[in-house]
Amino acid sequence: MTLLEEKTQTMITLRNVTKSFGSVDVLHGVNLDVAQGEVLVLIGASGSGKSTLLRMMSGLETVDSGEVWVNSVPLHDKRRAREIRGHVGMVFQQFALFPHRTALGNVTLALRKVRRMSREAAATVATEQLTRVGLADKLRSYPSQLSGGQQQRVAIARALAMEPTVMFFDEATSALDPELVGEVTGVMRDLAQEGMTMVVVTHEMRFAREAADRVVFMDGGVIAEEGAPDQIFANPQNPRTQQFLHRVLDV
Repeated sequence: MTLLEEKTQTMITLRNVTKSFGSVDVLHGVNLDVAQGEVLVLIGASGSGKSTLLRMMSGLETVDSGEVWVNSVPLHDKRRAREIRGHVGMVFQQFALFPHRTALGNVTLALRKVRRMSREAAATVATEQLTRVGLADKLRSYPSQLSGGQQQRVAIARALAMEPTVMFFDEATSALDPELVGEVTGVMRDLAQEGMTMVVVTHEMRFAREAADRVVFMDGGVIAEEGAPDQIFANPQNPRTQQFLHRVLDV
């Protein structure tokens, strides 16, 4: 199979990716493919490189060496990297909503500024996406009137409104109170069932076990182990994977 054939069959391709911040080596020759419609979950200890890897795939960080292809766009080519804009949606740990705008206003802003939609067209799309994430009754609510889980769902609706081909989630539930995590992971599960290509960095092992098609365990800037959730959680082969899961699952 040629590299061109491979890229047409995958949504994301990484080849020999390295990244350093100053004197700190963060990623070491990472190779990874993500298929269209796949839900890939990245797990690992803090500092293992998983969030940096996610940011490279979403175009927020550049590689030091290697290649990153997303939706056939070569992100390692600075001249073409901007082509990824509009192809991907990103949801962060912090919601980054404008406090002076309603839920509807937060979602319509990019549609009007970036897509140049009319006020009416943007409101229609925003209403559809807010309804999609279960917030049809919160269109006129301001962030201060919403729970953390509701604010994060507004952030997800904002990303979905741009019609991305792939969604990235970087610790999307880690800033939430435990009782609110489920309403956000529920939306993420729905997106997975709808066939959205998703790459998720999370410490929510239940979500990884139930929603992922594949789980990647990162350690020290490399992919230490990857496989189906059942294999990773029930029968991990790498001692570092075993140690990590023993700690986080408290078994």
